Amino acid sequence: MKSIIKYLFIFFIVFLTAGSIAYYSVRVFTQSAEQIVLPDLTDKNIIWVLETLTKMGLNAKLYGTQYDEIIPRYSVLSQDPQPGTTIKKGRDVIIYLSKGKKENILPDLRQIPLKQALLLLEKNEFIQGHISLTYSTTTKADSVITQYPEPFSNAPKESACNLLVSRGVAPMGIVMPDLEGLPIENASTIIGNNNFTISQITSDMDQKQGYGIILSQQPEPGSYVTRNSLISLIVNGSEKNRHMSPDRLSSLVLVTHTLGPGFLKRHVRVETDMFGPVLNLYDEYMKPYAQINVLIPSGMKTTLNIYIDHNLEKIITIDPWNEDTNTGETLWESSPLQFYQPISPDLVKN
Repeated sequence: MKSIIKYLFIFFIVFLTAGSIAYYSVRVFTQSAEQIVLPDLTDKNIIWVLETLTKMGLNAKLYGTQYDEIIPRYSVLSQDPQPGTTIKKGRDVIIYLSKGKKENILPDLRQIPLKQALLLLEKNEFIQGHISLTYSTTTKADSVITQYPEPFSNAPKESACNLLVSRGVAPMGIVMPDLEGLPIENASTIIGNNNFTISQITSDMDQKQGYGIILSQQPEPGSYVTRNSLISLIVNGSEKNRHMSPDRLSSLVLVTHTLGPGFLKRHVRVETDMFGPVLNLYDEYMKPYAQINVLIPSGMKTTLNIYIDHNLEKIITIDPWNEDTNTGETLWESSPLQFYQPISPDLVKN
């Protein structure tokens, strides 16, 4: 019994001595370790953080990741201990990384009309990026040919998606016809037959050319153009730098004249020079108070002579360059000066 107690006492003394030595050794080591002020790692890239902590003798421990709308991807979201804390070398620093903004999957917008594609982008929390246009033989006009980022790829919410949109099949190139020296009504017909569009008509003065003759054009004759090209014309007129609306070439003027009172029918003859030689538009007997109605193209200068019982009663002149400065409507001249109302081709058909 005494021997057991003796061995227990010796074991206790040895254990106490070893523990004391270990305690004082750790205490001396920790007291001698260098103390470090922990820097602010928030918003720093993980590569920079690892290099910095390694140089400082600290251990980086990644504890988790999460989405964040502000902190970029692969940057430190938070840390423990907090910035400014004094720690010793060899300690662990817990960090949490940002996964950046939450990402969505981009929808497939290819071959979809542009308006529908923009609605799909908005629905999936993306925004419209740069839109480029090009001709395509495989994609309908105003539909998406391709996109960037690509379909089904991940991208941050509210990021932009760039679209390449089709303009349809490329128009065939043709040689610009020579319109110079032609009457404006003839040039208008050629322009319409080639699906061109008149963008501007300006007047100039050339005494060697007839009234309403094309003096110059843009694009120039013989140049390479395509369908739907814009055509600019300079036409011979009575003044310089006047402007005529291209719509006037496709509209009509309604000219009216009412016969005076009486008991017997009267002989009415209306002649015009609109087509070159003098042409009779009316040549008949009409009742008193009857109304004469004549439709005249508003894009050319035209003269109407109205004869009643073989007597010249009125001369009416229609000049496409003569317009009301307040309303923009073209004026036709008679005795006295009168307004006329242009009539669209659709209204005449009805």
